[in-house]
Amino acid sequence: MTALVKQWVTRERETAKKNGERPVYFSGLSEGKRTALHREGHHWYRLASGIMLEQCVPPRPTAANIATIRDHIAQCCERLHSMAAARGDLLPEGLWEQLEVAERRVAMALDIVENAPAEWSREADAAWAELTRWARNLGMNRGALQRDPWEPEGSITYGNG
Repeated sequence: MTALVKQWVTRERETAKKNGERPVYFSGLSEGKRTALHREGHHWYRLASGIMLEQCVPPRPTAANIATIRDHIAQCCERLHSMAAARGDLLPEGLWEQLEVAERRVAMALDIVENAPAEWSREADAAWAELTRWARNLGMNRGALQRDPWEPEGSITYGNG
């Protein structure tokens, strides 16, 4: 980083000489000015190297992540159906309709994610986010601080999911 900052200072020094101003050498910079230049250099480096993109955009799920979440949601829905059937008519009104809506939404989101083009879109990202929320909410046996097996490597999961 220091080499880059020195190049900037050299260019500023050359410009100052051309303009008839007093040139400042790197060694003559105040600690505050050096720190500000190094901070700026790190900022440009993070942007140029893709680190900033990695920090702002969640990683794309792999085929294995998608298969894992599909299997998890299918098992959850199967379990919910069998548990609900065992309860018979002693369930809240609207349960079956809401379960149907959930299953349709999951199917649509899976279709979008599984058929996403090589360039991951915002639509695919939103579909994946909805799938992860369904997977967390439909599973009755999930621990609060448990890592989800369908999360792509490098994902950051926040508690309010």
